[in-house]
Amino acid sequence: MPLQKHAVVHQLSELLKERLLASNEAVTSTRIAFTSDTKSSAGDKHEVGRAMVQQELDKLEAQRAKLLQLQQELKQMPVECRSDRIGFGSMVVTDQGNFLIGISFGAVEVESQVVYAISLASPLGQAMKGKEVGSRISVQGRELFVQAIE
Repeated sequence: MPLQKHAVVHQLSELLKERLLASNEAVTSTRIAFTSDTKSSAGDKHEVGRAMVQQELDKLEAQRAKLLQLQQELKQMPVECRSDRIGFGSMVVTDQGNFLIGISFGAVEVESQVVYAISLASPLGQAMKGKEVGSRISVQGRELFVQAIE
């Protein structure tokens, strides 16, 4: 039975929620560590420690912002819309694997099958854009044959 696009989108949504929750917890605990750090007699060591915690906090907040952006992009993906040509929101079945064109997330397992969530802006996404069933796609020395588009 072929993999359904809505099942892949649902799984991606759940994974993003999990990662966002973990990210929020990490930001919260890092903020607590930053604000509860009291000045010690070590002086410079204290300032270096606070600067390192601030850098970690900035990194965590940037990761959280990226997850929120991916969540928004996923919500905008047309799930019920079908097209004869590959574009944003297409589920593409090839002889080299299954791809969801939308957000850059990587490999996702759904119903015991692996689907690669890739961005339309990626090299493979750009190579697939506008192609139809039966097309051959060549990118970075790899050739794929489009078997189906959902």
